[in-house]
Amino acid sequence: MDTRGNTDPAEARDVAAFLAMLRELKERRGLTYRQLEQRAAEQGEVLARSTLADVLSGRRLPRPEVLSVFVRACGESSDRATAWLDARADVAARSRTAKTEPAPAGSDATESTPLQTAVAPEDAAVRPRDTRRAPLLIASAIVLVLTAAAATAWMATSGNRPADNPPPGSPPSDAASPSGPPSRNAAIPGGWIRIRPAGAPTLCVTDGRVQDGRYNSLVAVQRPCGGVAPQRTELEPVGTDTYRIAWVHPEHGKGCLKALSGGTADGLLEPWESCAQASSFRVEPDPGSGPGSGPSGSTRQANGGKPARYIFRTDGEQCLGVRDARTTTGAEVTLQRCTGRENQSFLIDPAP
Repeated sequence: MDTRGNTDPAEARDVAAFLAMLRELKERRGLTYRQLEQRAAEQGEVLARSTLADVLSGRRLPRPEVLSVFVRACGESSDRATAWLDARADVAARSRTAKTEPAPAGSDATESTPLQTAVAPEDAAVRPRDTRRAPLLIASAIVLVLTAAAATAWMATSGNRPADNPPPGSPPSDAASPSGPPSRNAAIPGGWIRIRPAGAPTLCVTDGRVQDGRYNSLVAVQRPCGGVAPQRTELEPVGTDTYRIAWVHPEHGKGCLKALSGGTADGLLEPWESCAQASSFRVEPDPGSGPGSGPSGSTRQANGGKPARYIFRTDGEQCLGVRDARTTTGAEVTLQRCTGRENQSFLIDPAP
């Protein structure tokens, strides 16, 4: 305990102790589940009573965004909320090291199985897409002048199926491969799409330069949607509700976003030619986006015809988000700790 009588989450050494501190925080504030749900709603956030009850009575760590909303609903300050998130990250790291944390059971409120996340640029085996423009220009020209017979011959001798490396500008295909592709969530649009930050819906996630010049290659930023063409975006399914973010450009070819780690590039998303080595993201409905965010049925129709909001998650700790919650053109979209804030919520709708 600290001198103000508040629980010090940094003292938690394991999951059980951390959850006990959360229950203690709720009891000390004297708030019911219904009152916590209402207080979160007053702050423009969602904290379902059933979710909170599952968290406090369970044996798994709450997801960072659920924890953040809960402690703020309990009256904790932003600094205190950060302290809770830091403590949660420490407990999760110790639990994984000791291999004592129970395996996830698919709950939306608890930590999920880690996916492929980030790689340091100096350790990557494939160069970024924008550093190999000359070879790609040559390849693009060849594709444009090939006859149908030659294209067929190329596909027959290629080590990859055509859908993995389509000719620049060709539409994405959901056709089944010989081994069968991973299934796509029917609520998530297929084909060419737009990914737009919920906090700046006139902007789209596309390529650009880091504003402060600390990194030279093209990375993911938010720019006006009208200036994205001729580049196009698609979500490639790689598992259940799991996708790669792919960009296709008629000159630069295809690249899939890789989350970088370490040094000045930490958290940046860079397009890489080798999509097999790119980062995978679990695309989940944002629980705070209203009635249209449910995982089943037509999300757009259930949300009054508006695009639904989604969270792009790499593991129980990290989500995609706009840097510093900026709404200005050119702000980077980075991999950051999940908080449940609006800057980590994105709209997905078909490209016009």
